[in-house]
Amino acid sequence: MKKYFKKIAKIAVVFVVFLVANPAFAQIVDSRFYRWTVYELQEDELQDKQCYIVAHPENVESDQQTRQRPYIMITRFQRERKEEVSVFGGYEFKLNSKIFFMIDDEYQYRFPTKGDMAWAKNKMEDVEVIQRMLNAKKIKIRSDSAIGSFAIDEYSTKGIAKAYARMREICK
Repeated sequence: MKKYFKKIAKIAVVFVVFLVANPAFAQIVDSRFYRWTVYELQEDELQDKQCYIVAHPENVESDQQTRQRPYIMITRFQRERKEEVSVFGGYEFKLNSKIFFMIDDEYQYRFPTKGDMAWAKNKMEDVEVIQRMLNAKKIKIRSDSAIGSFAIDEYSTKGIAKAYARMREICK
C-alpha cells in the first residue's frame, strides 16, 4: 500500500511541475464511458485541438514488477481530421520489436514499437483497426520489454463506441 501512495505522489508532482512549466497547456477530461475516458487537449485558443480516448486493461499478466500502468489510445487530430491508434506498454519495449495486437481473438496485427509506445503501421491500418475495435468485445496486447520481461494486457471495448463518437463530436 505504501508503494502505491509513493507512485501516486510521484505522478502528482510530475503533473504539477508540467502545469507550472506549461501554463497554456489545457488537458480536459470531457467524459467517461465505462473504461474509456474522453480527453480534449488544446494549448491555446489559436491552436487546433487534439482529442483522444484512453482505456487501461481489465486484466494484466506480466512478470515485470516495476511496470507503469499501460493503456491503449485513439487520438483524433482536428485539423487533419485523422485518427491514430497507439499503445503505451508501461515499460520500454524490446528494441526493434513489435507488439501483438489482437481483436476478439480473430484479427491480428503487429504494431512497431519505439521506446515505450507502439503504433499501427500506417494510416490505412489505423482506420481498419479502429473500425474493428468499435465492433469488438475485447482487445489483447502481447509485448516484450527491453529487459526481457513480457506482458499480456486485456482491454474491454465496452463503452468505446460512445467514447469514440464523443471524441469525434468535440474534435470536428
